[in-house]
Amino acid sequence: MKEMDRRGFLKLAGTGSAVAAAAAMPIIGSSMSADAGAFRFSAALGLPEGPLPSYATQILEGSVDLERGTGVITSRLLAGHPEATSDIGLPGLARVIRVTAATTEGARIHIQGLIEDRSQLRPGESPKVEIIVDRARGLVEAPVLGRRVNLKLA
Repeated sequence: MKEMDRRGFLKLAGTGSAVAAAAAMPIIGSSMSADAGAFRFSAALGLPEGPLPSYATQILEGSVDLERGTGVITSRLLAGHPEATSDIGLPGLARVIRVTAATTEGARIHIQGLIEDRSQLRPGESPKVEIIVDRARGLVEAPVLGRRVNLKLA
C-alpha cells in the first residue's frame, strides 16, 4: 500500500467539508451587493490571528433577503493564508446557516440563523447564530469555533 503524505491526507479529509460548503453557496469572489432586498457578502479572517502567522482562513459568505429575513450563509475553514488559500477544507468545521431573521439599522445588518447540521457542532457550540455585518467599517462579527471574531468584508 502506498504511504500517504500530509498533503494527501488533508486533501482526502477535507474533501467532504469543502464539497458540501462549496455546493451550498458558491459566491466566493463576490463582495457585497444589494439587489432589490437581497444582500450578498463574503468575509475572511486569517487564523490564528496576528501577531502569529496565519495557517488557515475562515471564510463566511452568503446571501440574505433583507425584506423576508431569509437566506443561507456558509462558514468554512480552509487550509492556507488568506492571500493564498487552498481548496482544502478542514474536516468538521464547515457550517451551513439557515437565516431566520434579518434587520437593518443604518449601515449594520443583524442576522439570526440556525446551523443546519447539528451533528458537526463542537461541545458547547450553539446551533443559534447571530451575525452582525457592519458595512461602514467593512467588518462581519460572527461566531467561529465557539468565540466571536471580526472578519473583513471582501
